[in-house]
Amino acid sequence: MIRRAWLPAGAALTAGVVHAIAGSHLAAVDPIAALLGGPDAGVVVAAACVGAARLFLLFLAPGWAAHAVTKSIVGAIYLPPK
Repeated sequence: MIRRAWLPAGAALTAGVVHAIAGSHLAAVDPIAALLGGPDAGVVVAAACVGAARLFLLFLAPGWAAHAVTKSIVGAIYLPPK
């Protein structure tokens, strides 16, 4: 179980890093003015990355953690020790 927990932990860490980088890019510019002034792909990509990272961190990461904890508890209760 410990080895399989690296994938969700790594994905959550990556989402956190992407969120931090894209969020700092959006904080450095005025996104509304950049979009109204002309098509700026950097602002659009940064906003999409922040949105995707937030959705992942709010919904998928806690779901993975709950699944891992539930699976461990059920395994400890119902499976005989080896």
